[in-house]
Amino acid sequence: MRSSRLGLTTIFACAWLLAACGGSDNTTGPTSGGNQNPGGTTGGTGGTALMTATIDGKAWTASSGGVSAIQVSSASGGYLISGLELSGATIGTGIGISINDIPGPGTYPLGTDGVSVAGGFGAVTGTGSQTWNTPVSGAAGTITITALTTAHIAGTFSFTASLPANGATGTRVVTSGVFDAPFKPAAVIKALPDSVGSKMTATLNGQPWIGGIVGGQIGSGFISLSGINDKQSILFTIPMPTAAGTYVLNNILPNFVQAWDPNAVKPAGARCCWGVQGDVGTVTFTTLTKTRVKGTFSATLSPQPGTAAVGLLTIANGTFDIGMFHNP
Repeated sequence: MRSSRLGLTTIFACAWLLAACGGSDNTTGPTSGGNQNPGGTTGGTGGTALMTATIDGKAWTASSGGVSAIQVSSASGGYLISGLELSGATIGTGIGISINDIPGPGTYPLGTDGVSVAGGFGAVTGTGSQTWNTPVSGAAGTITITALTTAHIAGTFSFTASLPANGATGTRVVTSGVFDAPFKPAAVIKALPDSVGSKMTATLNGQPWIGGIVGGQIGSGFISLSGINDKQSILFTIPMPTAAGTYVLNNILPNFVQAWDPNAVKPAGARCCWGVQGDVGTVTFTTLTKTRVKGTFSATLSPQPGTAAVGLLTIANGTFDIGMFHNP
C-alpha cells in the first residue's frame, strides 16, 4: 500500500526549516492535461500567516511565526500546510495537512494516501513526539481551498485523527479550521498532467465506501483497477478493452473481481473475503485513454470458502475516475 505519510515532527521541521529541507522542488513537468489550474489563481499577493481551529472543543491558534506552506511538487500539485502554537495554553500543539494532486481551488478529502487520490491527510501533534493522524478511510475530513496563488494558499478544514502514535492515545477532532499561509519560496502554479489524481466510490451492502488509495495498471494485455481504504479493498481485472463499453466481471478467467479486508489474513477478519467463480458483475468504461479511465461498476460477490466472510457482498453505484500513473 503506497503512502506519502510522514512523521509530523519531520513535516513541521520542513515547514519551519526550509533551507535544511530544501524548500519547494518547483519541478517542471507537462503543462497540458485534464487537471488544470483554474484561471485567475496563479498570481497576486497574500498570505497573512493565519491558522486557527477548534481541537476537541477548545480554541487553538497558531503563532504567526509558526504558520507556513511549502509547495512540495509543482508537477503533481503537492502542498504542505502547517501551524504550531509557540506560546499560550496550547503551546507545542500543532496541525499539519499534506495534500497532493491539487489543480486549484476546490474541496478535497482528508483521509487518503496523499499520493494517488486528489486530497491528502491531516495530523495533530502534541508535546514531545505525540502524533494523531487521519486513517486511510477516504472520508476522515475535508480541506476546502479558496485561494491558491504563487504567494499563498488559503481555505478551511476539518478532520478527525484517530491513528495515535508515539505515546499518543485516543482521537483528536479538529473543526472550524481556517488558514492563510504564505509560500516561502514562491510556488509555481501550472496545469497538472491528465494522469494525476484518482478517485473511486461505491456502496457496499448499502453502506458508502470511498477509496483512500486508488490505482490503475495496464500490462500483459490486461487492465486492473483497485481501491483501498482501511476497511475494505476492491480489485477487478479484465482483458484490456479495445473501446469504451460494458464488460463482464464474473471471476471466470481471465476476469477477476474480489473484495477483502486489507488488514486481514485468511481466514481471520469478518470483512474477508469475497469473490468466487461465477459471481455476477459489470464494469462500464465511459473514458478509456492511455492516461485516464472513467466509468462505473457493480457486482454481487459470494464469500470465499475458508474465510470469515458471511453472506453476499453487493457492490452498487460504483464509480471510478483514475489517472493511469499511480499504482497502489
